[in-house]
Amino acid sequence: MDKAERLQQIEQFEKRFTRLNIIVSGVMLAVSIYFLSTWSSYSILLPGVALLYATWLEWNKMKLQQSFNESTRYHHLLRIDFTVMLISLMWFVILIVMHFNGVDLLPWMSWTLLVGGPCLILIPRWIDRKQSALDEHHVTSGEWTRANRERLKHALDDISRKGRKES
Repeated sequence: MDKAERLQQIEQFEKRFTRLNIIVSGVMLAVSIYFLSTWSSYSILLPGVALLYATWLEWNKMKLQQSFNESTRYHHLLRIDFTVMLISLMWFVILIVMHFNGVDLLPWMSWTLLVGGPCLILIPRWIDRKQSALDEHHVTSGEWTRANRERLKHALDDISRKGRKES
């Protein structure tokens, strides 16, 4: 499977979940507005729910990417990438439990940002580079971003052309 076919499958994956993403975003916005108006301590759970949803999407994306290449090393790198996301979800759950047990989270959050932030950026980039070395047709996140931007640009150009024709 070459890059063009992979880009097309990833695009279909994104389109399949677009409506669900919009619905989840709307629900999250409504719930966050409610929590802001009531000053509820349960508002700390909202990012956890968003992270849980993102983990579920990442799981589905990993299953799609596993169909691109049969190499066990490639699959291993995909599982490492997913494990990083899963560890961040578990760490967030630990922080929530600590919050509800009365532990001051400020030092924990500081260390989380100092250590976890760079890891969540650098590890996926490293994995992407390793996958590119293993598979010449691997679609990197940068390539997907550029292709998605071009697709959206062409869609907006088509909309503006239709608007000019109707005027």
